[in-house]
Amino acid sequence: MRLTDQERRTIVEAVTAEFGPTVTLRLFGSRLDDAQRGGDIDLFIDGVS
Repeated sequence: MRLTDQERRTIVEAVTAEFGPTVTLRLFGSRLDDAQRGGDIDLFIDGVS
């Protein structure tokens, strides 16, 4: 996974603050592949009411 610990914490904190602690947050796309370069951060947020 091509995210630093700080980036992961920041994303989780922002999503939790916006949507609440019960949502499911998933990362997908090129950031999951350590061999890739660049790319945006693709997030799937489930459980938003």
